[in-house]
Formats: sequence, structure tokens, C-alpha cells
Amino acid sequence: MNVSPSITALPPADLLPESVRSLLEDRDAAYDRWSDFDAEHAPLLSESWEAAYEARDIVAAAEAVAAGKDPMKVKSALVDARDRRPRVIGAFRELVKAVNVADRALVREYRKHVNALAPVAAAGLQSTAKAYEDAHRALLEARAAFGRATAFRRYVRAWQGSGSPDFSDSDSGSVPTLASGMAPNAEPGLAEVREVMDSFRAAGLSDDASADAPADRLVKIRFGDGQEMELAYSQARALVGSANVPGVEWADPADAPAASGAVDQEATRA
Repeated sequence: MNVSPSITALPPADLLPESVRSLLEDRDAAYDRWSDFDAEHAPLLSESWEAAYEARDIVAAAEAVAAGKDPMKVKSALVDARDRRPRVIGAFRELVKAVNVADRALVREYRKHVNALAPVAAAGLQSTAKAYEDAHRALLEARAAFGRATAFRRYVRAWQGSGSPDFSDSDSGSVPTLASGMAPNAEPGLAEVREVMDSFRAAGLSDDASADAPADRLVKIRFGDGQEMELAYSQARALVGSANVPGVEWADPADAPAASGAVDQEATRA
């Protein structure tokens, strides 16, 4: 088996002292020489080299016979491969050895100077930790603002319909909610934003409010004894004509849904 060289990955060259950088160049040059040789002689270095070259001879012999020539006079690729392979393997192994020697020299020199990288590594850790903290703080602030915005959109929608909730801009409304008022399933971040926005669109609320679906408005119904009650259209529609509450009718006939096959009044009124 022909074993490839093993090389050590080091930080970018601009972080290395000159003595280490020069040895890195030497090691990389040795590696390139081995890599080029390996690519050039890959068929001979393959473990299945013999079968591959034998297959070439078989094809060449068949072609010779088809052309009316003597197949025994065709130069054998397998014989040539057997002749060259020991030298290729010897060169391959020496090139691998050169890479490994250069890599060990590089590692020894790097270890002598690695202490100089400790302040650089420490400074990088501190600066990125600060950046992470700032970004996280900004994320929390943006999420809280988004949460208040979702609450306000739902608040306005409620007043457009049958609701009359008290307005609140406290921190209790700083957690993003779906159009239903439920908490999103997604974790904080882009997925949460998309889930929330999709829920408002699915509820019939457009992105700029210009094409919002009609809200569940307030209407009045009249009971059999003449008393009237104001409630949401969806609730009123369930009560009018109900066998459980007989005698309930629309206080304003215009609120009644259209006859079957016609357009529902609710679908055309905001």
C-alpha cells in the first residue's frame, strides 16, 4: 500500500513569524511535488493496476485481430507497467518522505514561536465575545420591538371587529405572538419572524393593511321579548335561527347573510 504524506494545518501565513513561514513554503513545495507525481502516475499506483493494464492489453489484442494484424506484435501495456512500477513506487515513497520530513521541521519551528500567538488569540477571544454580546443584546431588543408590533397589529384588528381591548405598551407584550395570540413554535430568529408573519397573512391581514379581510364586526340581534344585544357577527349568525334559542332575529335586516347562492353580506362589509 502506498501511503500518502501527513501534513499539519497551521494558521494563515500572516500570523506566522518569518522563520516558520519559510519552512511552511518548503513543506508546501514538497507536497506539491508529491501531489503532481501522484496524479501523473495514478494508474500505476492504484492497487488494481495489474487488472487495469491487463484489460488494456486485451482490448489492444482484439483491435489488432479486427484490423487483420498479429496481436502478439502489439506492445504490451502490462509488461511496460511491470517494468516501470517499481521505479514509480520508489520515487513516490521518497517524495512522501520528503513531505513528512519538511512537515516535522515546520512543526518543531512553529512550537518554538507559538507562545507569541497567545496574546493574539486572547485579544481575538475578547473582541469576538464583546461583539457577540452586543449582537445578542441587539437581537433581544429587536425581538421585543417585534413583539410589541405583533401585539399592536392584533390590538388594532380587534377594535376593527367586535373587540375592545385596553391598549398596553408594557414589556408584557414584548414577546412575539402569532395572529391568534399564541406563541410561535419556532426558536427566536429568522424562523420565528417568518412563522409570525405567515400567521398574520393566513389570518387575512395583508402586509400593508390595504387588502385586509373584513373583520368580525359588531352587529345587533333582537330576542323574542324585544331585547337587543350587540355581539360579534360570527356569534350572531350562530344564534339567529338556532333551535336552542328560538325567536332571535337580526335587529338590522341588512346584517343578515345573503340567501343561498348569493354573496354573504359579511364578505362585502368591513
